[in-house]
Amino acid sequence: MAKEGHRRSQSLARKIFSTVLVFMLGVILLLSVATTAIFYFIYEREAEGVLVQQAQDVAGHLNSIPPSEVGAVLQDQFTGVVRYTLIAEDGTVLYDSVAVAEEMDNHADRPEVRAAREEGHSTLVRYSSTLQTDSVYAAVRLDDGSILRLAEMRHSLLIFLTSMLFPMLAAVALAAALALGLSRVLTRRIMKPIDALDFKVPLQNEIYTEMSPFLERIDEQQRMLKQQNKELALAESLRRDFSSNVSHEMKTPLQVISGYAELMQNDMVEPLDSQKFAGLIYEEAQAMRSLIDDVLILSRLDESAVGDSGQPVDLYAVAAGTIERLGGFADSNGVTLSLKGDHAILIGSETITEQMFYNLLENGIRYNHLGGTVGVSIEAFGSGPGLAALQGEGAGDAPPARPFGQNGPFEAGHSGTVVVKVSDTGVGIPEDMQENIFERFFRVDKSRSKETGGTGLGLAIVKHGVLYHEGTIGVESAPGEGTTFTLTFPRALEDASRGLPSQPQEASSKAPPPVRG
Repeated sequence: MAKEGHRRSQSLARKIFSTVLVFMLGVILLLSVATTAIFYFIYEREAEGVLVQQAQDVAGHLNSIPPSEVGAVLQDQFTGVVRYTLIAEDGTVLYDSVAVAEEMDNHADRPEVRAAREEGHSTLVRYSSTLQTDSVYAAVRLDDGSILRLAEMRHSLLIFLTSMLFPMLAAVALAAALALGLSRVLTRRIMKPIDALDFKVPLQNEIYTEMSPFLERIDEQQRMLKQQNKELALAESLRRDFSSNVSHEMKTPLQVISGYAELMQNDMVEPLDSQKFAGLIYEEAQAMRSLIDDVLILSRLDESAVGDSGQPVDLYAVAAGTIERLGGFADSNGVTLSLKGDHAILIGSETITEQMFYNLLENGIRYNHLGGTVGVSIEAFGSGPGLAALQGEGAGDAPPARPFGQNGPFEAGHSGTVVVKVSDTGVGIPEDMQENIFERFFRVDKSRSKETGGTGLGLAIVKHGVLYHEGTIGVESAPGEGTTFTLTFPRALEDASRGLPSQPQEASSKAPPPVRG
């Protein structure tokens, strides 16, 4: 037994066949009844005309003989199927070829008799109580004032149809056999293009116009499935590559830690070098911890499992706090940090926002030179200027950055855009590598990245963080001329409620004192 709720499948060919067959049988039956009825009424009309003509002929003959002989002539010469009745002027029945005239009622009030007396002749179809059947009456007034009435029995339409039932059923059976064969032929012809459908290429089938939306839907679903399969394959490839890269990146510090620890365990290190080796082990452990932290951040971004999401974030305050955290690192590298712009609100995750600033600023410091600078600017725009800024109009002197995000334009409910720029005077990025810098574990200068302690995941975290906040990210750079990252976000309607300034302020009044190296 099929499970409850399971839809029973139906054969389209059988559905077409049964529908065509039932339709044709219904049409045949209806036409048979209609044709029989039409034939009946035509026959009745012709028979009525014949009876009227016969009545007039008989009346003409009776008018030529003496009235006293009329009854005898009727009885001798006019017998057969037709009923003859002679009615006196006062309605008394003088003669009837079927019934006893003396036993019949007065016919003066009979409609056909009354009409014939007034107009000279009449015809009428009515039920005869004497014969208990439908009869056609034709009445003619004779010259002596008496009425000659001819009557002929007729079957009713229902009785006539009943009498024709057997011939009709035979005709219907013959028609049903023809309909059966024809419906099979039509069904095969209708189903032929459907049976020949190739669903691998839905839009290349020659099919009925009514099925085009169905095939277009199938084609759309197939393209979506192919795209999804490609995305799944790509995601799986990225996962394998990521796992392989993580394993590779962790192998080196583990080997260093294991090697130094083994030397120290076997007393193969001079006492004076123990502190140095311990420092090297500590540095490699810190590198592993940084790598693990970055991997965990990327995993949370991939799964959208950020704990403090959906919160108002003051970008200016987060940038200021990040600059303060990196002050010592900038000082040790001889790099100056600066901040200017607006207190603009972004709805999202403060943790991820801080991580984006941290990675961009850390890279700017790490790949800079002695006496270099790293600057952060935050500009808030209304809906008009913000969109213009995305197109490079009114967004400062710099040309628009090459965008890498795909989320845009921003959804309704935002008052405009926020443009964040992080610029440095460092070594720069070759143009042919700018498309790849946001890939995981991609390094422009692998040897220098190892020396400076980078994990190769910083810019990947930045890009995923930007996309998480429905923003876009772009980069402008040239070797030896520094790099500028441009991040554009939807601006939340929170500035006024938080009491934060929404207009640009002087850098000296908004930015903390620059940290110089």
